[in-house]
Amino acid sequence: MSDILTTVVGRLTNEPLIRDLGAGREVVSFRMACNHGFYDRQTGAWKESSTSYLSVDVWRRHLGRNVKQTFAKGDPVIVHGRLYVREFEQDGRPRTAVSLVAEAVGPDLNTATAVVNRVRRAADGSLLDDGTPLSEGPRGPGTRAEHSSVEVRDGAPPEPGEPVAEVAGAPVGRT
Repeated sequence: MSDILTTVVGRLTNEPLIRDLGAGREVVSFRMACNHGFYDRQTGAWKESSTSYLSVDVWRRHLGRNVKQTFAKGDPVIVHGRLYVREFEQDGRPRTAVSLVAEAVGPDLNTATAVVNRVRRAADGSLLDDGTPLSEGPRGPGTRAEHSSVEVRDGAPPEPGEPVAEVAGAPVGRT
């Protein structure tokens, strides 16, 4: 069976939970809700389609601990990993459960801001957070684009091919 790699964007529906599986193994788990929003030009408002829910398991020890330390219920996240679909029967009815085993987890910067702290490994392999934001780290100041806000004309997404403003070479909004 081939693994299905995918990236999912959504919000945490609960606090990440650490489960100790014994023998030095642990897994961090959370659920996320994924909505697809779209701009309705007739009403001039954003609308949302149905919500899909997904269970996420983080088996990589250091990633799991960083997720537990970083995210809380309601936070916007992007999760990349292996998708698993499991079919089973409950109360005589067929059911389907969809889960994602995370390879990478990060904040969704479309709806949040983040301060990233560099984490380094100790001699024993554990991770140490030195509390140094990346913008103040060894790359030096000025490596991140600094801007207070970007104006988006009517709140609508840009049309394909429409010029966009740039900050440090990355498109961030309509001009």
